[in-house]
Amino acid sequence: MVKFIYRSAAIIAGMGWFVSIYTTIVNGPAVFEFLGYISSSEFEYHPMLDYWMKMAGIAFAFIGLGFIFCGIRWKKNLPLGKYFALYQIICFIGVVLSVLRLDLDSSIYVLDFAFFLGTGIPMLIAWSSLTAKKDR
Repeated sequence: MVKFIYRSAAIIAGMGWFVSIYTTIVNGPAVFEFLGYISSSEFEYHPMLDYWMKMAGIAFAFIGLGFIFCGIRWKKNLPLGKYFALYQIICFIGVVLSVLRLDLDSSIYVLDFAFFLGTGIPMLIAWSSLTAKKDR
């Protein structure tokens, strides 16, 4: 059961990060329209911001591939899984601090909060259990 939790959390986190490839594949104005839809405020298209969104989308997709890799080849990558789980928790803290600092409507970010904690904590707890069994 612990293996299932670890692998499921890693793969779900991977898919959550990998979805950012959307910003790289789709043309810029459509991405800005989507951002306006999910944030309830208008985003004016700008090529430089579009460029950085595409770069971030690629980086996030690779983070997602790392999580998926840890979920699929979990035995060989168990030490790496700890860092990916901690990364999710650190991202949660970063998003919370950003929301508070920038005085953003936190209701938009509830899914981010749930995603980071809902995958990071189970993955870390399962990792701890798996490595404890391995050390015996």
